[in-house]
Amino acid sequence: MAHHPSRIHARGSILFFLTRLTVTSTCLGQACMVASVVTCLAIGYPAEPALGTPTADEVLKALPLSDSQKHKVLKGEVIKWTTTEASERELALGIAMLMKTPPQKASQLFRGAEGYKLIDSITDHGSISGKGMDADFANLVLEPNGEKEAGRYLDAKPGENFNLDKQEISAFQALKAQSKGGGANKKSVEALVRKNFLARLQAYQAKGLAGVSPYERGTNEARSSNQEIRLSVAANKILETLYPKFNEVLHHYPNADMTGIEESFVWFNLQLFSRPLLVLTHRMLYKDGETYLASDRHFYASHEYNSLQAVGGTWPKDGGSLVVYLYRVSTDQVGGFGSSAKHPISRALMGPYVIELFEKIRDQ
Repeated sequence: MAHHPSRIHARGSILFFLTRLTVTSTCLGQACMVASVVTCLAIGYPAEPALGTPTADEVLKALPLSDSQKHKVLKGEVIKWTTTEASERELALGIAMLMKTPPQKASQLFRGAEGYKLIDSITDHGSISGKGMDADFANLVLEPNGEKEAGRYLDAKPGENFNLDKQEISAFQALKAQSKGGGANKKSVEALVRKNFLARLQAYQAKGLAGVSPYERGTNEARSSNQEIRLSVAANKILETLYPKFNEVLHHYPNADMTGIEESFVWFNLQLFSRPLLVLTHRMLYKDGETYLASDRHFYASHEYNSLQAVGGTWPKDGGSLVVYLYRVSTDQVGGFGSSAKHPISRALMGPYVIELFEKIRDQ
């Protein structure tokens, strides 16, 4: 089926939502957390001193939803909402819903990355052990249309076709020059892609956002995805007030107190526009009383978008959970000329995909 170009965000959001899927069920915790935190903040209300962990009812009341929408949430519908975006390249979209699953059980879904199994366009994914090793990326391949994608890598240059830094571009160009006829085989390209993924993983684990190298866009132009993640985190100001420990981790990982923080790293391959979209994610889960907070951070994506920072939470509600999730994705496709018009269109296109995804999670 042909995909309309304007649906890139809808699908792009799906890819991180796929991770979010997981996040939403278990990482619901992260979604919820944002609800109460980001929600007030997003609407532009000043952060007030925290009086204790907010209840599900307090979170729902704080969301930028009409009384009718809040009533629909309580009736079991999945409701989307938005908030102030941190830059012209950022898209922000939130989801609120009730689940019959209590927060503790929902967190198991996040740990098990069950969301990856619900998205047909995710062709493969893998968990990364410890500091990572070659074997963790053994199943990472350039499919679909691998030969064509390998050719794109061999022709790599600064621009928006790939998110690559100077060293990565030089390495692919050198591989092409060394190969017979300038056409290295697909396996050689995949080996270099895996090598780059391992290097990016270990740089991030060692230095956090400071270890994320910029994407070369052109002469004297680079996109610093780490800075865009920082803006996304800073935009959720209520998080700083209500959950200072988790907020500190989001800002300063790995140089923060990680006590009580569960973390995992995952790579996945999402088929987008008949191309493999390869992503590295850092996922964290934190328990605060009966509330579970979660973060899903896409600190590297091979193309289509720059980064994604999702935060949320799940609060106990009538034997189940109130889930609130807010994701912020950075993409060059909504920046620049006409940015103000691109944002509402992109959000409208993403909405149905996101709602469908969360309904699948809820129905599980």
